[in-house]
Amino acid sequence: MGREETRQTGHCDIDRIDEIHRKYTMLKELTKNEWLSLLSIPEDRIPTVLVLRGTRNLKVNYAKYSTFFTNIYEVGSPNGIFEDVLIGDYKDISVGYASVYGDAMASEITHLFGVLGTSLVIQTGCCGALNDSIQAGDIVCATSAYCGEGASQYYLPQKRKVSASLDLVEQVMPSRVAPVEIHKGPIWTTSALLAEGKAEIQRWSHQGYIAVDMETATTFAVAEYFGMQRLSLLFVFDNPSKGEHILLSDIEKQSRRENGEQAVIDTVFAIIENYENGNH
Repeated sequence: MGREETRQTGHCDIDRIDEIHRKYTMLKELTKNEWLSLLSIPEDRIPTVLVLRGTRNLKVNYAKYSTFFTNIYEVGSPNGIFEDVLIGDYKDISVGYASVYGDAMASEITHLFGVLGTSLVIQTGCCGALNDSIQAGDIVCATSAYCGEGASQYYLPQKRKVSASLDLVEQVMPSRVAPVEIHKGPIWTTSALLAEGKAEIQRWSHQGYIAVDMETATTFAVAEYFGMQRLSLLFVFDNPSKGEHILLSDIEKQSRRENGEQAVIDTVFAIIENYENGNH
């Protein structure tokens, strides 16, 4: 998917920032036009789709995903609040991309593009399996996510579970990513990776959740708040229900993870093309 690219770096409108400061407008109240002005984003660059990659390796994945796009506009921001965020073209489809880690970053980027009017957000990244039948490298497509993190309560305070857009879930077909296996079901989103113990893993598994991640519930909650369609496609990194965790190394599993991540990427761009071609 690599391609030559043109790249433009955005800048911040300092005068506009001062003007908004004098109005005592807080971040929650900023409008579409104010964000466009603040970040110097041309209105015709507002993307149709936003792709988030959940990762601690923010810049590594930003560089990787950048190669999929042409006509790249790197979003600048006051005080560096938004980093590793771009808007680019994929086959003439305008797509936003950001590397995010955890609920805080996922909420901020989804909020920004929700205000701007982006209509679909796709969460990607990795997860831990909570079902013995799910292996490293398999794909999990979340039908819903439990809000076990902290950010979703500020957008949907009455909800503990947030659903994906089921019409998009139905488009995720095994034939698109063969031979990688796909598992569809509810997942749990946490915000404390190192606080996952045996008791938590067993409880989540017994409650019927098939995987655990750190972004999906947040992304879904903010997306629902702004009326965006939403999908989460994650490759399985390990299976905590079998005692596996992120610090363990396994050459065979690493190969499966790489295949699973590539299958996620291929499926995401297939979904984007289908969405743009009249299937909003």
